[in-house]
Amino acid sequence: MDKPERRTVSLAKSLNGLRLIGAGAVLGLVLTVPASPAAADPPRPLPGPVAEHDTGDE
Repeated sequence: MDKPERRTVSLAKSLNGLRLIGAGAVLGLVLTVPASPAAADPPRPLPGPVAEHDTGDE
């Protein structure tokens, strides 16, 4: 049986690959985590009860 060929990969290339994988993981987390409440619009107050107006048409 023939031995499979081994290719040597330089340390710089392997570190660049790990950096790309790490950047992709961080980007994936940023896109999946919902926005924090501080980044969202402030909540609007709910409208209160509306008073009925008498029109005098009775």
